[in-house]
Amino acid sequence: MHNGYSSVMTDTLRVPSSTAAPAPSTARSRWRTPPVDKRGLTLWIVTLVVMTALVAGLGLLLVHELGGIRSFDDRVARWLARHRTDTWDDLTEVGSFIADSLVKIPATVLLCALFTWLWRRWTEPALLAGALVLEASIFVLAAFIVDRPRPPIPPSGAFPSGHSAAAVAFYGAIAIIVCWHTRNRLARTVAIAVAVVVPLIVGASRMYRGMHHLSDVVVGLLIGLVSLWVTWLVVRAGPASQLPPDRHARHTGDDALVSSSTS
Repeated sequence: MHNGYSSVMTDTLRVPSSTAAPAPSTARSRWRTPPVDKRGLTLWIVTLVVMTALVAGLGLLLVHELGGIRSFDDRVARWLARHRTDTWDDLTEVGSFIADSLVKIPATVLLCALFTWLWRRWTEPALLAGALVLEASIFVLAAFIVDRPRPPIPPSGAFPSGHSAAAVAFYGAIAIIVCWHTRNRLARTVAIAVAVVVPLIVGASRMYRGMHHLSDVVVGLLIGLVSLWVTWLVVRAGPASQLPPDRHARHTGDDALVSSSTS
């Protein structure tokens, strides 16, 4: 493939395209074209293993060695507990819920179905689902290994913050897909703003409600970011990205979908 994983990819928001091989022309060929190749899948799996080891190692250090960070986490948690109000309780409940499994799983299923219907290829669904599966796998494995107590009410493990990781992966993937397929500056700006702001709201809400320490949220955000970036790399270089989107939307002015030959 002409744009290997070691090359510098300077345009994250450009529609995936390739001139390495002619795109299949039949509908059956489109569905048989995978979103990632063997090299990409290997990179994705290696990232899962390495990130799980790194996050679990960091979590064990926080629990058993890094007393200064634990002390700072506790001070932040106690400060938030002292300043809780009914209004902020209600607002942070919403801020936490927008990255909850009850939201992200049905939304992911529906959006993947929509993306598949719109563009008749696996690239966009693979980006969204792949980023979420990667971050969730790292979170579950690391949380099981570390088993850090939450501050101080809920009984389950706190490290890392799965909601924060999911918010970055989910809303970030949607922002990339929006930017792949429209030139509309307002749509792009809104999508990017949501992808940046929502994870911060989710993380702050989880801390406010006593579900996570500050360090849990920071590591969760990093897990989501790495999961999104690696999945973008392997999907953008995958065989399905060579297919031009088979669009069902009408082309109207600035809202026209960007063709795969956009330069």
